[in-house]
Amino acid sequence: MSTETTVPTETTVPTEINGVPLAKLRGTIAKLTDDPALAAFEFSAKTTWIEGTAARSSIHEWYGAGADQLHAQEFSATSDHPTLGHGHGPTPHEYVLHALATCIVAGVATTAANRGIELTKIDASVRGKMDVQGILGIDPDVRNGFSHIDIAIDVDGNATRADLDALITASAKRSAVFDILVNPTSVDVHPAR
Repeated sequence: MSTETTVPTETTVPTEINGVPLAKLRGTIAKLTDDPALAAFEFSAKTTWIEGTAARSSIHEWYGAGADQLHAQEFSATSDHPTLGHGHGPTPHEYVLHALATCIVAGVATTAANRGIELTKIDASVRGKMDVQGILGIDPDVRNGFSHIDIAIDVDGNATRADLDALITASAKRSAVFDILVNPTSVDVHPAR
């Protein structure tokens, strides 16, 4: 019979929580805190008309941390309209809903990781209400965009319900897409010359 005693080792610090690399997250925050000029980012997409109401965007180049950057691969997204289109993809409006939901979900995951909370689930359901009379020129007094967006987030993990709910609140507060939707953004549309 062995009488060996196991000596406990130091507690290991996780390198990732919720798939978020903690050293990279915290290092980025520290780097941008030390040099705020590196926090100036610019994202871009190049869009080409397909037919009718369909168009495809390619997304590859971006600028951040003081230099031109490339995504790991080039991505594309195609949109169309359900009533006048040919089924090439979701509407641009649905991409806005997708952008909002995924931005907040990413915020929940990273905020939880930074707080040491391990998550087992993040689900989002988002709906946007729109009266298309404005878009179609039927009634110029009807707004062209969404009149209301509702997003419900379901989160579960190793924290209290209050702490999990606080993740949702913090993520909405820090979401770039949420900010774009609820605050005026300067947009210039002009001929490319």
